[in-house]
Amino acid sequence: MIERRINLTKEIGLDLWRHKWRMLLALLTLGSAMTVILVTHSTRQLTSEYNELMAEQDRLDIEWRNLLLEQSTLMEHSRIEALARNKLGMSRPAPSEEKLVTKR
Repeated sequence: MIERRINLTKEIGLDLWRHKWRMLLALLTLGSAMTVILVTHSTRQLTSEYNELMAEQDRLDIEWRNLLLEQSTLMEHSRIEALARNKLGMSRPAPSEEKLVTKR
């Protein structure tokens, strides 16, 4: 009997070559799955970043409204003081002339 040695690497390679379309489809499926994973991860990161930016925008909007309100309040006080000074001839009393009125 003649002993024949089998080269396992060669046999695997030949078997894979016989099923080349199946192997190609399997590799394309794996590539597609990895792409889906990467896109999903990227989308989640961008969604998280978007939510953080929206929260910061809300915070800045609130701060802006508060600053506008403060500006309006300060402008109103200075306007009344200017009218009292110019039209009525009023002036702010010196600290020594001020009188404190309290309720008993």
